[in-house]
Amino acid sequence: MTEKQSLPPSQQWQTLHNNYETYEKYALVIKLITITLTVLSISLAANIMLALCIIIVLWFQEAIWKTYQSRLSNAIIKLEQENFEAYQLYSHWQDNRPNTTKLINEYIGCALKPTVAFPYVPLIVITLIFH
Repeated sequence: MTEKQSLPPSQQWQTLHNNYETYEKYALVIKLITITLTVLSISLAANIMLALCIIIVLWFQEAIWKTYQSRLSNAIIKLEQENFEAYQLYSHWQDNRPNTTKLINEYIGCALKPTVAFPYVPLIVITLIFH
């Protein structure tokens, strides 16, 4: 008979925390790529609609990334509230995944947070001014 194995709560917390920090690093990479592509599009006089589309796509990509990060945060909080009681991350993740409409609204909500919206809104304005 096989017993279901799970990580000790402290290891679960550390893993979740490390993953949360990784999501933060990649969100910053997305911002840096967006800034670089905007500067290139302006300096190369690229098509304004293409430049704006790229900025918007990357903005929402970061919003999706930050939504995943938010779910990790919720899992960490739940683990802490349970005094490090063991639980399964993926079942918790699945239980908290909303339907498609609510998921899109969650992505839009993350996109509108100031820490996500910056630098996208200023880059859109700069692109409109300098093109």
